[in-house]
Amino acid sequence: MISSILVAIDGSSHSMRSADTAFEIAAALKAKAVLLNVAKPREIPDAMRKFAEAEQFPQQEVDLLEFLKRGAENMLSEAADKARSVGVEDVVCEVKEGPIARTIIARGEHHNANMIVMGSRGMGDIEGYLRGGVSHRVELMAKCPVLIVK
Repeated sequence: MISSILVAIDGSSHSMRSADTAFEIAAALKAKAVLLNVAKPREIPDAMRKFAEAEQFPQQEVDLLEFLKRGAENMLSEAADKARSVGVEDVVCEVKEGPIARTIIARGEHHNANMIVMGSRGMGDIEGYLRGGVSHRVELMAKCPVLIVK
């Protein structure tokens, strides 16, 4: 039985669609949803850029990793509200640092996740094309089922 679902969210359109799918599953099964963002300096997603503008961050004074963490917390908070609005009662939000695929798997194990849900494409860069992408690495290394949403 699925009682805990880890949802990897990076702000990309694929990850937001995967979150919607995960919320439907979690609500139907009365499962806990663990919303995770792995902060790593990279191109800033549109959702986080909008957050910076709303908060009036002066771009030249912002530590990129701290900015990504604060933007991720805001993004996950909005996703948590959406999860609750469709009936998910137990929602946990986390922002962690580290290698993205390994961190997703480690946090899934920490929360005893019975399933990991993530988008097929995220905010990755050329490294993802060369090494197979985060979703592929998670799928290969995870000990629980992984649902990849397009």
